[in-house]
Amino acid sequence: MSDKYAVPNKLPGKTVSVLRHRKRRIRQDQSVVEQRISDRIQRRNALHNHHKFRRAESFVMGYLKAERTAKRIKRTILRTNVTEQSAEAAQDSNPKLLFVMRHAGKKIFDKTTAEIFKTLRMPQRHNAVFLENTKENQLLLRVIEPFVVYGNPSLSTIRELVFKKGFARINGKKTAIQSNTMVEEQLGEKGVICLEDIIHEICTVGPNFAAVNEFLCAFMLSSPSNGWQKKVSVSYKRGGEYGDRGNAINELVARCL
Repeated sequence: MSDKYAVPNKLPGKTVSVLRHRKRRIRQDQSVVEQRISDRIQRRNALHNHHKFRRAESFVMGYLKAERTAKRIKRTILRTNVTEQSAEAAQDSNPKLLFVMRHAGKKIFDKTTAEIFKTLRMPQRHNAVFLENTKENQLLLRVIEPFVVYGNPSLSTIRELVFKKGFARINGKKTAIQSNTMVEEQLGEKGVICLEDIIHEICTVGPNFAAVNEFLCAFMLSSPSNGWQKKVSVSYKRGGEYGDRGNAINELVARCL
């Protein structure tokens, strides 16, 4: 048999480069990731928009809680003399700085309490802010006392909060503090150019405390490692009405970081 009718061992194939295969795999991977993200967003929106059935007892309990809170606030405001005396005593005995953390009240039914939390920048549970120990803030804390825990933070606690949980609000967006340049661009006119200056202004409640506090977002802490426990130390018992809450608040922050 001649070579004219011989069949070759290999059929002629189309030449495909390695780069073309790689680009095709990358496009497939990207499409899979985008599809997963879109499916997750759709499930989340469907779960959020789903109308959950609520019993009538839940509405009744909401109105009862709101009425109970309103009566407690009215009693607190009526005792103005006691509040003024206690606030003056606290202002004389306690330092200028307070650290406030909201630990309860997933849903607030009373409008006054909700407005106070919105004013203090604590709309959610586990939000925490620094406040100046003034007469007005003491009155607000008395109103929302069942939902918050507060005390005098130490310098090490302030430093750990700023370095670990510190976020800044830049152009209306929550941004992590990554460098001192970011601080200098926003607060350079006030003489605050680094994180240590922020810590100093907060610890001493300096003249730029309001600007620094507005620059920082509310801290978002986690639940304590061992859960919420009722703990009253000897120093708190000896501290009178407000007690020496410094040690307690520092221990709580260390557990929530």
